[in-house]
Amino acid sequence: MPTPPPIDASRHALFLDFDGTLVALVDDPKAVRIEPAALARLTELQPALGGALAIVSGRRIEDLDGFLSPLAFAAAGVHGLERRPAPGAETERLAGPETLDAVRRALAAPLAAEPRLKLEDKGTALVLHYRTAPELQEQARDIMAEAIARRDDLSVMNGDHIVEVHPAGMDKGKALAALMQDAPFEGRVPVYVGDDTTDEFALRHVREAGGVSIKVGRAESVAEYRLPDVAGVHRWLAGA
Repeated sequence: MPTPPPIDASRHALFLDFDGTLVALVDDPKAVRIEPAALARLTELQPALGGALAIVSGRRIEDLDGFLSPLAFAAAGVHGLERRPAPGAETERLAGPETLDAVRRALAAPLAAEPRLKLEDKGTALVLHYRTAPELQEQARDIMAEAIARRDDLSVMNGDHIVEVHPAGMDKGKALAALMQDAPFEGRVPVYVGDDTTDEFALRHVREAGGVSIKVGRAESVAEYRLPDVAGVHRWLAGA
């Protein structure tokens, strides 16, 4: 894949994944830190793009705010189950945490039996992490499949050393499409940067819409362009 073109602030709408794109993946999801220079660049880009900058992540929006403070930005969190259409706007939630109560109960015993699997509870999504024990991949997937058996209203996504379940009907592509319907994104050319399998929904949507789709890392992708790693994303954002 070729190197992506530079950002054109006059016509682009910029959508960025967080983990593996703006920050490196680490064992403890709470321990990530964005490089100060990258945060400063995002702070410059946000007004230059007329506000058309959004973070599209599996994380909750309130957590993204903590990592990216003092930057104000639009966002889609938990793969679009949370949405903030503009900086400072109220966060909209498409589902409540009670949807997953039965899954929480079903996961309790198998997780107690295998403490190397870690559960991250996002309220509207549950994530099993096995980064510190990659040999548990199949076990993690089997545990989650059993926990949601006969639940047609839930969706499972397998990401980078994670298995995530959340209410069905939403993904990053649909979240991006929803944001593009209104100002400040409406009428601009979408640019999406992401590294994980969950980003493929958005990368596909952007490519089909004639935008700029950028894959981070070496994994196979529908994206048209590629950046090698998080440092490469930072250099691209800086125009280097």
